[in-house]
Amino acid sequence: MEPNDGQEPAPPADPTPEAEGTQPIGLGDPESLGQTAATERLERRVVSYWYVTDLVRSLVFAAILVVGADAYSTHGSGPAYVATAAWIAASLVVAAAVLTPPLAYGAWRFSVDDHLLSMRYGILFVEERRVPVPRMQHVDLVRGPIERMFGLATLVVFTAGNEGSAFRVPGLSRSRAEALRDRILRARGRDVV
Repeated sequence: MEPNDGQEPAPPADPTPEAEGTQPIGLGDPESLGQTAATERLERRVVSYWYVTDLVRSLVFAAILVVGADAYSTHGSGPAYVATAAWIAASLVVAAAVLTPPLAYGAWRFSVDDHLLSMRYGILFVEERRVPVPRMQHVDLVRGPIERMFGLATLVVFTAGNEGSAFRVPGLSRSRAEALRDRILRARGRDVV
């Protein structure tokens, strides 16, 4: 047994990458999305765009739900509480359409460099995705009629494979989406499909 001179023994060397001087990329903080690319946010206008699309969708769904439940309970043999439950469900759907756009905007982060597209989004369930540029098959810009009204575009990246083979970055200005598309295509080089 060696004599103890009052010093704590040194901890064993850590074989993890952090001990070797490399840091893993984590999305716990927005700045760590990409190794070299700056973390970006979506255009603020996307909140208004999401309000319009979510409210239209939820109002249509709520109307179908309420009318169907009312017809079932009034003209059918269904109990009267079905209509009340439908009104409550419809109200919750519309309330979610009003509350989620600013929360979703606050959660969205992405970064793009010549090697990696990184995304972080979600309110209750947070998703973190990283797409290596060499796996990207092709890149599209999508601009629906309501997106065009708000001057927005969605960058869609298709990768090889089945699960999660299309990655979408919504709420970009048209010029920013085009610049990102061109950067990805340049990084892919001549082997772009």
